[in-house]
Amino acid sequence: MLVVLADDSGGRALPVWLNGPEGHGLFRGRDDDHAYPGSAEEITAGLLRAAGVTVTGVDIDELDPALTTGPRRGRATPHATTRIEFTTAGTVEPRQMTVRIGYALAMAAATGAPIRVADQLMDQLAVPVQGDLVGQFTRDVPLPRRRRGLSRLVRRGPHWVRQPAR
Repeated sequence: MLVVLADDSGGRALPVWLNGPEGHGLFRGRDDDHAYPGSAEEITAGLLRAAGVTVTGVDIDELDPALTTGPRRGRATPHATTRIEFTTAGTVEPRQMTVRIGYALAMAAATGAPIRVADQLMDQLAVPVQGDLVGQFTRDVPLPRRRRGLSRLVRRGPHWVRQPAR
């Protein structure tokens, strides 16, 4: 999954490619008007609000450049240091908790909290915005093809029949 963090005032964008379950909390699918109760992060955000906890921001301090270059295969997970900042009822001083980058971004989306990227990261990894952000970061990246295999076969009577490609 591609997440683009845009610095509107600086005209820069930072692509972050989330692999595997890292992006699950951000996935909405094609139809958001269904009875699905929401992502784990949305449910967690509601529970935190009920408990008097406010998420005040997400800070990205370190980011492996491999997370900005395109989809990855395999189990090796590039490093990212991400913190969720929050306050609890009755306290003024914010606290922080280190979490996976996908979870932090999903919590920011669920709570409306700002995402803050360290200036040195933006200076090092961000690129000038060229209009269509998705196209800018996906046009030269080989995206995974739709799988063909058993999911394309249907059993009709005693024989297996291959469904036509869509």
